[in-house]
Amino acid sequence: MRICQVGPWPPPYGGVSVYVQRLARQLQLRGHEVLLLDTSEHHVDDPGGLRVRPLPFGRDQALRLAEAAAAHGADVAHVHLVGLPWKTVLPFALACEAVGVALVISVHSFRDYDPVAPRAQRALHRACGRLISHAFASGHHVARRLTEVGLPPAKVTEVAPFVPPTRATPADARLPAPLRDFLAAHDPVISAGAGHLKRNEADQDLYGFDAFVDLALGVQAAYPDAGFVFQLPRRGDDALYARAMAAAAPLGERLLVHATPLEEAADLWAVSDLFVRPTRNDGDSVSVREALSLGVPTLASDAVARPAGVSTYRVGDHADAARAACALLGDLPAARAAVDALVMPPAVAAVERALVQAGARARWQRRTRSLRGRALHRGRRLALSRLTAAPHGTST
Repeated sequence: MRICQVGPWPPPYGGVSVYVQRLARQLQLRGHEVLLLDTSEHHVDDPGGLRVRPLPFGRDQALRLAEAAAAHGADVAHVHLVGLPWKTVLPFALACEAVGVALVISVHSFRDYDPVAPRAQRALHRACGRLISHAFASGHHVARRLTEVGLPPAKVTEVAPFVPPTRATPADARLPAPLRDFLAAHDPVISAGAGHLKRNEADQDLYGFDAFVDLALGVQAAYPDAGFVFQLPRRGDDALYARAMAAAAPLGERLLVHATPLEEAADLWAVSDLFVRPTRNDGDSVSVREALSLGVPTLASDAVARPAGVSTYRVGDHADAARAACALLGDLPAARAAVDALVMPPAVAAVERALVQAGARARWQRRTRSLRGRALHRGRRLALSRLTAAPHGTST
């Protein structure tokens, strides 16, 4: 099967880009010919034969997708999205249909949702639903919103966007020396991270660096030797960063903001005693599932439904977050045992099955279209030959 994956390739490192990278590599390993069209505009020949080519944003992006898919001989294009932007999906669907390629989408979160959207917008969402072959939703709340805006329920499947990270041996082998030194100097270690800092609709830090600082301030009294690491390869909003760092002054050297991109951010979660996801809104969160798969106790805000095994606190309630963190740290063996008992099914098999089915239908439709075209062409030639063989004129 020839597949076009469309989405961000790291860097920058974030939940979606890491999932896109791991999924593309796994599909390639399973024998599919994968071309990754990267909206972050990288040009990479990845080990294992996977090609990464840029697909920058622009008015002709859908046409460039169709051209690349056709040149690759693709059967299916798999596009990764945040929300359901019809201005993107509809041109993509029409362009793919024109070259006989099935379109499958993965919706990783659905933050900007208007339950009373204009009738025309709802009609455009329904048109997207008719044209796409399938949609993966990162969670129940995303699946519900997709069906509410008009996608047929039969075309929507909940699939957690998770492919297990590759474990290092030993666990800290890929971590830079300064980070290893910090980890060795502190016990326990609490980690969190974000690709960059960004404001939400309420002008707050969406990914919760400030909330992580408040949690650390609440935990430090009970655990004075604790270390707090926030992985932040890109700063993003400078004002949000400055505000959180000013509040973090009492933590001193116990807070490390690690700005160097890691080959696998999950390597940091793996050597932590507690992983925290302090977001004010969220999709499914790849990092949460990474931490759980590595056997690390995980604490997250209740901004959205969380996977089984995650301890939660009330979003925005810093005292509740600190209490929940101290409760987990107070009995780490029990917390680790509870996480170790979890089963974390990866997404690859479910996604591969849907892509293969959509691609098979696209191939059948292309063949049918070709046969119809040939039959029409033969019919026209036969009619023309009969017309030219008939006598030119009649007698009366």
